[in-house]
Amino acid sequence: MNTRNLAVYVCLVFTLTFTACNEEKAIEPPSKSDPVGKIDPASKTNDLAPLPASEKLPEAPLEKNTSPLNTPKNSLSFQIELLKSGNVEKLKTCFTERLRDRVTVEAVAKGREELSNHTLDDLYASEERGEYEGSETCKVKMKSGRTLTTLKVQNGEWLADTVWFK
Repeated sequence: MNTRNLAVYVCLVFTLTFTACNEEKAIEPPSKSDPVGKIDPASKTNDLAPLPASEKLPEAPLEKNTSPLNTPKNSLSFQIELLKSGNVEKLKTCFTERLRDRVTVEAVAKGREELSNHTLDDLYASEERGEYEGSETCKVKMKSGRTLTTLKVQNGEWLADTVWFK
């Protein structure tokens, strides 16, 4: 009886092993050498036949945020470029509403002088993400370890919540 049970057990193990191996092959993606739209020579049909028009999924337009304020680092980089060029009006749009009146010609002129001593890597050495009043925030730290500014997300754009260049 023990020999019979052993034989049944061995057969069961082999069956499960072969089944599992076949399932893994069915799940594996095609190798890179397989041509796309391969035609089975026996059936002469295309394995990748297009879906009927009624079954095609509608193509949604990709909404990619191409704003220069789409990430904290891009936002600070854009602010630096505007500061270098002296464009006060555009620079105001990079700040939260409560600070826009503090971005003045005088502050920009003073910031331009100070900016000549620093690079983007000096000013944006690290970041600390967080949340405040339901809005995502990013505290930007300089190489010295001091906080340069805090950026907040508003309408998908990272806006400075402090005037960092005075």
